[in-house]
Amino acid sequence: MVAALVIATFVIFVAVDYYLHRRSPQPEAGRVAAEPPSDFHAAIPLNVVGGFKVPAHVSYHPGHAWALKESSQVVRIGLDDFAARLVGKIDQIDLPARGRWLRQGERGWTLGRGSHRFEMLSPIEGEVVDVNPEVLANPAVAHGDPYGVGWLLAVHAPAVEGNLKNLLRGRLAQRWMEESIATLHLRLDPASEGRLQDGGHAIGDVLSLVPEFQWEKVVAELLLT
Repeated sequence: MVAALVIATFVIFVAVDYYLHRRSPQPEAGRVAAEPPSDFHAAIPLNVVGGFKVPAHVSYHPGHAWALKESSQVVRIGLDDFAARLVGKIDQIDLPARGRWLRQGERGWTLGRGSHRFEMLSPIEGEVVDVNPEVLANPAVAHGDPYGVGWLLAVHAPAVEGNLKNLLRGRLAQRWMEESIATLHLRLDPASEGRLQDGGHAIGDVLSLVPEFQWEKVVAELLLT
């Protein structure tokens, strides 16, 4: 009797799913599915380590850049929350032009704050095929939403699988972020450490806690440049 009830329930679920699927509008032949909304990444749960966001759906380079595979050989990349909050008031981003070849672990782009320039390393090797015009027009976007609308580049990466194996995910990414935060604390004056977090998240301008003459040194150490 119980087995019959389970089977009947399963059949009902299948029938309902089939009915709903038939009623759902299907894309017309030849049409490309619409791109996800701009807040698509915001719907993905974010891990927070020491006040910094470390979403699990992307891979990380130790220099605090992220990479997300979007198709067989196209990877979207950007700076992570740690880099964004570290540099703080980003007022300029110098991105490579389309067609330029990037090498994994070598210079990819430069962040600007006033008269200061901070280089970052590319997490992926390949040809730049797209540049985010929004961050060029308004660099603060990369600070406010580094994993979403603040992405930087799209790269055609022929060796994408090998590149991704060199990056960090899951527990390794969490452990690496903990080590980065520990290094950051060593560079802060003990009197300012209590101001690093605000409401459970790191403040948006970590460099404000560091003497300006040390900015290049601190950022270069933490971003491995």
